[in-house]
Amino acid sequence: MKNKSVRIALTVIAALLIVAVAYYVTLPPISIYSGEFWSFMLFVDAVILAAYFIIGIIRGKIFRESVNISSGHVDLGAILRGRKKFGFLKLQIIVTVAAVLFVLVGSIASSTMFNAKTYSSLIDVRDAEFSEIPETEYVSDIALMDTASARIIGARTLGTLADLVSQFNISDSYTQIAMQGSDGSAHPYKVAPLEYASFFKWLQNGKNGIPGYVKVDAVEFEADFVRLTGDFIKYSPSSYFGTDLMRALRFKYPTAIFGSICFEVDDTGHPYWVASAMKPNAGLFGAMDVDYVVTLDACTGESKKYTPAESPEWIDIVYYGSLVCQKYDWYGMLREGYLNSEFSQTNCVVTTDDFGYKIIGNDVYIFTGVTSTSNDEANIGFILANSRTGEYSFYSVPGAEEYSAMAAAEGSVQQYRYTASFPSLVNVDGEATYIMVLKDASGIVKMYSMVNVENYNIVVTSDTQADVFQKYKAALAGSGKRPEADVLESEVVTVYEIIYVAQNGNTTVYLKTSGGVFGMPFDESVLLIDEGVAATVYYSSKNEEGVTQILKIEK
Repeated sequence: MKNKSVRIALTVIAALLIVAVAYYVTLPPISIYSGEFWSFMLFVDAVILAAYFIIGIIRGKIFRESVNISSGHVDLGAILRGRKKFGFLKLQIIVTVAAVLFVLVGSIASSTMFNAKTYSSLIDVRDAEFSEIPETEYVSDIALMDTASARIIGARTLGTLADLVSQFNISDSYTQIAMQGSDGSAHPYKVAPLEYASFFKWLQNGKNGIPGYVKVDAVEFEADFVRLTGDFIKYSPSSYFGTDLMRALRFKYPTAIFGSICFEVDDTGHPYWVASAMKPNAGLFGAMDVDYVVTLDACTGESKKYTPAESPEWIDIVYYGSLVCQKYDWYGMLREGYLNSEFSQTNCVVTTDDFGYKIIGNDVYIFTGVTSTSNDEANIGFILANSRTGEYSFYSVPGAEEYSAMAAAEGSVQQYRYTASFPSLVNVDGEATYIMVLKDASGIVKMYSMVNVENYNIVVTSDTQADVFQKYKAALAGSGKRPEADVLESEVVTVYEIIYVAQNGNTTVYLKTSGGVFGMPFDESVLLIDEGVAATVYYSSKNEEGVTQILKIEK
């Protein structure tokens, strides 16, 4: 009897340890609104069931008659016939089935089918005028560099630090933030912390912590390593046990359903982790949106909790990009009802499947185009959403969608096989214009490109931002969208060869001449020019080493 009691006690202790270790490793939120919680509870149920069978086998013969370990046979009939020995098991089966049904019904009740109005009303969208966006001569408020390029530049920076490169890596998760630049205005940067290269590197360095983070200028394509002078970063996703970031957040906020967890720095450069806690607005799991924001000091572990409206201005990412797009898609698809979204799809719109960043004031805004559901490769406009406050503005600017503009930019330099980054929108002389960078196969930024939204036949590229703006204005003038008074120079040249290049339904004309190579969107005036004759070309500035964009050509 004593031996049996010891074995039963050991079985219970083992089951409790298994559950405790599983929780410590997986860290699910203790909330009925989380799918992770219900998955964990099913695991706990399985552990309890296994422990029950083991204890039953230890305790007596009757249980062994229904459970044959050697054959793996379980006589469910004996269990369900109601023997007192199996009362607990019957209760557990009832509770498990009830929990599964609860989750299943809750999931169905959370769907857009029954909650279209709730999903579509999560946001209010302000109709704005494109003229509200200031005209641009030089881009200093848009993160032209994407995360992939930031990783490459950041890795090069770490490689120059001999005391760190063997112990640490740079996190792949760069966060877009706005920081004060040298001119006093907010400037787009991407920041990422260092992380321990391995468990053994953590054992070696964990006592002191991580010495700093990488800050990449997303406009100038330069990176700096910020070395912390006070406390080092102790709380990190690459740390272990109590200083593991997720574990620290979970033990402080056991019921929180975390959406995004971003690395950010305040106005003094001090590092923090900013986590958005979510809540459902429809049923158990539907229409998830930000409930509150948690900041965790990356050095000390001190944490604070804010509502989105009360969050400090240095916080940039409360509503992360994928959530911003998802909420607008719900609004665009479901505002006229679920049946309409599934069948006639009248007035249904969605965002394009990527987004960029723009700085307005001291806040980061998320930019993405809005298109119809028919995939016609055209946008009806675009949205700017404040990633801290969640405010949306819609700008009605019909034209080419972003991927068509990217293809046009890539086609203009197809001989280099560059790839375009996701563009952002600027106002140039009142014209809605995509601006983007072109990267080589190694991910290094090589050129700038500007494409007119309304007519993506107007596309220019250049090695510098200043030159691409000049070329673009010249192209606008040549197309009749800009006064010819902006033409600064003309030149008489002999035309040697005329080349027509068709790309994405548009034609660009290239002229090899005695004065160099010139390019322009197709115009009927070119048909009057023959090879071997003299012609006058008009342009804003000349590119001595590449293609000069011209406004017009006269025989």
